[in-house]
Amino acid sequence: MQQQGRIDLSKAAATMAANQVRVIRYADLLSSSMDELIAATAREDWSEVQRVSGELAEQSRSNGYRGVSAMAQRVCDEAHRPENSLGIKRSLVRLIGTCGRVGDR
Repeated sequence: MQQQGRIDLSKAAATMAANQVRVIRYADLLSSSMDELIAATAREDWSEVQRVSGELAEQSRSNGYRGVSAMAQRVCDEAHRPENSLGIKRSLVRLIGTCGRVGDR
């Protein structure tokens, strides 16, 4: 039984562990997604860029990383216009910069 005003350390530890697992999974997703996006962009495989960036946008949104989500969605939107490869690449560079700041959150 928990006394009033006391923190349940076991519950707090379990919550922290669950959050750490969630963050580690997201970091793994972010890393692999960025590798896929860079490779697809180098091949100019715009349909793959659309697919990966769209998935990254959705996963980032559901994990609470709105900045990454917005930039990934921008890459996805740009990739719908393959004639604008410079715009796609520019958006990808901005996404990379945003991802680099995720740890500063």
